Amino acid sequence: MLEITNLTVAYGRRIVLHSVSLSVAEGEILALIGPNGSGKTTLIRAASGVIAPRSGEILAGGHPLTRLSPAQRARRIAVVPQARQLGGAFTVEQAVMLGRTAYMGWLGRAGESDHQIVQQALEQTQLTAFAMRKIAQLSGGEQQRVLLARALAQSTPVLLLDEPTNHLDLNHQVQLLSLVRRLCRQRGLAVLMAMHDLNLVSAFADRVALLVAGRILTSGLPSEVLRPEHIAAAYQARVEVIPHPLSGLPLVFPEIETDE
Repeated sequence: MLEITNLTVAYGRRIVLHSVSLSVAEGEILALIGPNGSGKTTLIRAASGVIAPRSGEILAGGHPLTRLSPAQRARRIAVVPQARQLGGAFTVEQAVMLGRTAYMGWLGRAGESDHQIVQQALEQTQLTAFAMRKIAQLSGGEQQRVLLARALAQSTPVLLLDEPTNHLDLNHQVQLLSLVRRLCRQRGLAVLMAMHDLNLVSAFADRVALLVAGRILTSGLPSEVLRPEHIAAAYQARVEVIPHPLSGLPLVFPEIETDE
């Protein structure tokens, strides 16, 4: 569904991504991890078509991203950005309806199917009760769910998420990622998400790619990537990794020096 090959991205003379290659299959969640400044957000933005690469290729469903119009890209790739980017004067329903823009005719009028898809996205993200509320009245976590609902309303085969659990408490973090995983399986979505919480990555990702200074240090199953030596090399932090007593998935704990 999503294939990135030898992607190099630069801001002026500064190269941010160096020949990055990765792919995300149908029905799969690939988590992108790495320290601050490693290029995760830049990779998400490039994969969405917002940033033009210096070199390399991005294919969405076999189609080169650079040859697609903005409307064609919007039908193939949906993005849940890191920052809140919604106008406070919009209602929640209006904000989610923006996800249907690429499907509307030249008059820009929403049809019955558009309204049905928006209502479904509101239900899936537990926002139905907030439909008529202004965005400015919502908490940061609620606005994050609106961004997810807007992306779901686009009905795309590829979903990109940049730190989707920001501003969410533990309960809503688990609910949101559980929803993403369920929709990934049900709809056969290809999901690429940048994440900081390594234990949430372990619990919800099928594969993990560790990005350091704009390069993929290693990738594979969570058990293959979330290893003390890889985390130490990437984050300059010593950790202990133990298997979860029930699932066997890796749990990452920082080593904390005591005063004793």
